[in-house]
Amino acid sequence: MTALRYLSFGMLLARPGRLTVELALADARALATARAFRAVARAGRGYAFTGAPTVPVTVAWGTRDRILPYRQAAVARQRLPEARHVALPGCGHLPMHDDPDLVTSVILATTGAVPG
Repeated sequence: MTALRYLSFGMLLARPGRLTVELALADARALATARAFRAVARAGRGYAFTGAPTVPVTVAWGTRDRILPYRQAAVARQRLPEARHVALPGCGHLPMHDDPDLVTSVILATTGAVPG
């Protein structure tokens, strides 16, 4: 089953072997039944944010993201210079699976719930 998790989730996670079988199946079912996913993906193709944030913004990027490679974080830094930019070491495209504690701390720091 570990090989199947790597094949199924290797593009999304840096550590797909950590997924339990139950969670892997639940995530696969959620992706398969996500009715709006294709419409959202199509709508996002031509989207480009052109405003200026009026709230605290953090751009957190997994250093092992295979879908949006970490090198693209430089573009985010250029386009959102007022944002806080955080590298998520060892995390893939879905960092909440790879390092939930790190993601939680970044969110809490952005919201002001804990000092950042």
